[in-house]
Amino acid sequence: MKYTKLSPLMISLLLAACGGGSGGSSTPAANNGSSSAPAAAKTEVTQGMVTGFGSVIVNGVHYDVGSANIDVDGKTLVESDLKVGQIVRITGTVNADGKSGKASKLEGETQLVGPISSIDLEAGVLVALGQTILLTADTFYDDDMTASQLKVGDIIEVSSYLNSEGVMVATRIDWEDDDDAFQLSGVISALDTVNKTFLINGTLVDYSNATLAALRGAVLEDGLKLRVVGDFDGTLFIARGNLHPSHLGFKRSDDFDDDDNIEITLSGPVADLIPGVSFTINGILVLINTNTEFDDGVPADLVDGVMVEVEGQLDANQNLVAEEIELNYRAKISNKGLLESVDLIANSIVVNGITFEINEDTSFNDRSRSKVRFFDLEDLMTGDTLHVRGYTIAATATTAERNIASRIERHNPHAFGNDDWKLEIEGVVEAVGINSITVEGQEIQVSPLTRIEGFANLDLFLAAALGLEVEVRALTQNGVATAIKIEVEDDDINDDDDSSSSSSESSESSSAETSSESSSSASSEEASSESSSSSDDDDSTSSASSSSAA
Repeated sequence: MKYTKLSPLMISLLLAACGGGSGGSSTPAANNGSSSAPAAAKTEVTQGMVTGFGSVIVNGVHYDVGSANIDVDGKTLVESDLKVGQIVRITGTVNADGKSGKASKLEGETQLVGPISSIDLEAGVLVALGQTILLTADTFYDDDMTASQLKVGDIIEVSSYLNSEGVMVATRIDWEDDDDAFQLSGVISALDTVNKTFLINGTLVDYSNATLAALRGAVLEDGLKLRVVGDFDGTLFIARGNLHPSHLGFKRSDDFDDDDNIEITLSGPVADLIPGVSFTINGILVLINTNTEFDDGVPADLVDGVMVEVEGQLDANQNLVAEEIELNYRAKISNKGLLESVDLIANSIVVNGITFEINEDTSFNDRSRSKVRFFDLEDLMTGDTLHVRGYTIAATATTAERNIASRIERHNPHAFGNDDWKLEIEGVVEAVGINSITVEGQEIQVSPLTRIEGFANLDLFLAAALGLEVEVRALTQNGVATAIKIEVEDDDINDDDDSSSSSSESSESSSAETSSESSSSASSEEASSESSSSSDDDDSTSSASSSSAA
């Protein structure tokens, strides 16, 4: 965001106008000596990956989409249909804090829908619709999906960026059951109006059976970003129905007719760099000039593959002229373990003794049983099983080395199959904390993910826990013990049961069920461990492949 620096006099006048308090907000009046109504908020457009919800977070800004029109792949959706890792464009206004805003329109697009024709998990590469797709440590997956589950013939939805080699770098992959129509999105080239063909990122598209009625004023020409729907015969994509201008391109003639000075924010990896002149992000041309400012880096740091966030305006040719370029970094740290502490004031967490800072670009993803949608720092609890990815900022003469979390994923307890974390303890609950119990002098963290026998939820258990005889299965790391499962002695459960019709017969039945549950639960945990471990191994190889490709 661009902000105007106010003089001390102007600040004092503004404070006086709003009574001198800090609880209110005001917008500076025009500098004409009057106290007229504040100017209307300026419309801005931001395009990039969804990194979280509350409401929808893109490029570090939390957008309220409650009254926005949401259109993804030509379908009208609601906020709950959106997913972390999707690439979207939001039109709306941003508040003075630069961290929140209100969306009037959200448009999204899946870059590919089609069957996998080949897959190499060791290299982290798959092919679909003639497109090479790279899986990395930063790829998000559908619920309960892991990279190891993908196989030839699966129909998938891929959200992605293009890297400097023209390869799709997957930001998200979902299952797709409908094989009625496949989809491909990208910038067209080699347009042949006689044979009615063009290329999208190397895949030949035949549009002779398609119609141009939905181009919305755009001209079918090389450089136009399109979304095509149709069939694929193994080498040729046969488009049918309408050709649609991409929601994620800027060359639709009716996109910005009402405002020539609209502010654009665009994020993604740099490709096709011509130093000091231009580069592309997902096929969109970004121009550099002598007025372009660099944040968190210098022009020499701008290389193919580096992630950037660009702010600027469109020129007469609807190319983005960069006013400011902020350089970001790919994930270079991969840390799995139990959460030791959370600091909501400093916006940081500690995992495996390493402190990670959280910033506006950190994405949160809950892959645990809880599946919290509006997952954020406030939802984390000591003892949570986390996979943190990030990067390190080297120490300087005045600052210490810092670790920045780019992505935080919460998993089920025992997800990473670490047998040395196991702890089993039996005894009476001696003390109860806000989210903990103490048994035999051992403080044990409990959370909504803890399976507690005989209680409907965590709050009911904590209210009655003091004095109960329990058997606890937990994980420990760096002195923190977190309960996976708590079994309560049957007598204690029956004593607290308001029902007077508790017979020995039902007690025996309950014991049998408990035994069965314990057995199946152990098997389930082992299976979950194997699946998650396999997935994380895939992430490691994919990440290594990504680094070498870059």
